[in-house]
Amino acid sequence: MGEKKEKKEKKRDAEAAEVDDKAAKKAKKEEKRKKAAAAEAEAAEAPAAEVKKDKKDKKKGEEDEDKAAKKAAKKAKREAAEAAEAAEAPSAKKAKTDDDEKLSKEEKKAKKKAKAEAEAKEEVAAAAAPPTPTAAPAGDGELNRVFVGNLPFSAHNEVEWMKDTFKSAGEVTNIDWLSHADTGRFKGAAFFTFASAADASAAVAAFNGKDLEGRPMKVEIAMPKKAAPPGGFAGSGDPGEPSESVFVGNLSWSITEEALKEAFGACGEIARIKWLEKDGEFKGIAFVDFYDVDSATKAVALAGTDVCGRPLRINFSKKKEPAAGGDKWGSGGGGKGAGGGKGGGRVERAYKPAGPKPDGCTELFCGNLPWSVDEEKITAFFAGCGAKVSGVRWLNDKETGEFKGVGFVAFEATEDVDKGVSLGGENLEGRPIRLDYAGQKPKKEGAWQGGW
Repeated sequence: MGEKKEKKEKKRDAEAAEVDDKAAKKAKKEEKRKKAAAAEAEAAEAPAAEVKKDKKDKKKGEEDEDKAAKKAAKKAKREAAEAAEAAEAPSAKKAKTDDDEKLSKEEKKAKKKAKAEAEAKEEVAAAAAPPTPTAAPAGDGELNRVFVGNLPFSAHNEVEWMKDTFKSAGEVTNIDWLSHADTGRFKGAAFFTFASAADASAAVAAFNGKDLEGRPMKVEIAMPKKAAPPGGFAGSGDPGEPSESVFVGNLSWSITEEALKEAFGACGEIARIKWLEKDGEFKGIAFVDFYDVDSATKAVALAGTDVCGRPLRINFSKKKEPAAGGDKWGSGGGGKGAGGGKGGGRVERAYKPAGPKPDGCTELFCGNLPWSVDEEKITAFFAGCGAKVSGVRWLNDKETGEFKGVGFVAFEATEDVDKGVSLGGENLEGRPIRLDYAGQKPKKEGAWQGGW
């Protein structure tokens, strides 16, 4: 029994091994079949992958071409915009000018001050030069001068370029560029002077409407000014009713009392010069008083005379009635270094207080002040004697708002007042200062009595 059982088990084991062997062979065969199928599938898909790659490369090439086209279009658009901007430069400048006109009052004031300072530096050398009459305007002689407008802004100061441009018409002997008086910017126009009237006429015929850098020029004959009777601005206009006082306009910002007196030196003795200011700034105008009408008449005849680079505008000023108790020019001070007068029985007032100092007085009245005075200057003036200023108030004309050349100065202590009065009669920018204790005289009606 035991032998039979052993045989039976061996037979079962052999059958099991045979089954396992068959299963392994079958699995191996299946794996081989799958590998063959995969190879066949891969071989079948190779052309499709190649086609897909070709399509991808083609698409990339098309995208690159599209990008290049867009880049070229963008560049062309930018260049066109730049060209348009260059062509519209005058409009842009006009817009800028419009913006400038909208500047605040403070910005305009600062700009005007900067311009005045720059002009003063340029004209300081001319201030001491003797005045010379300007050339008389041309009469009805040869019409050899033309107006050229709508010029490109690049033409400004390009004298040789402009002469070369117009040389086919004739010789250009001079070019006067036109600029805005307030900003100094080129107007895009000029006066061209030719060697002869025939050349000027040829320029009008050849260049009127002709394009210059995208702008059609306007070219026409400039008619000469006719001679005018003396008086008024540069000899053109009614000088008004003769009087001993003249109005002088178009003065340089750098004008000095010495330069103006030298200009009128041959006319007669000057009694007073009054410079006009507004908001602390010189307005470029003044009143000059002489001792007789004959001297003033000679001064009016100098209308148009160049002083410090500007032709003077001169008219007779209106007569004024003398102030009560004063001379024929009133009691007002001059200005900007104006000289005092000798005239008409004028009584010279004391420069220091005549009466006693009130108890605890800490304020002084200051008269005969220069028109250019300000708080900083008056503070420095009194600091010279050790007096400490705590505040200043100026007196202005009630109707015109113009500074009257007087004011009140407050000090930190009454002892500073004692130091300050010692400067009575001392010069501040060429004017002897008149001092008095505040409160010694009744204030006139209408005098400004604002706070500090």
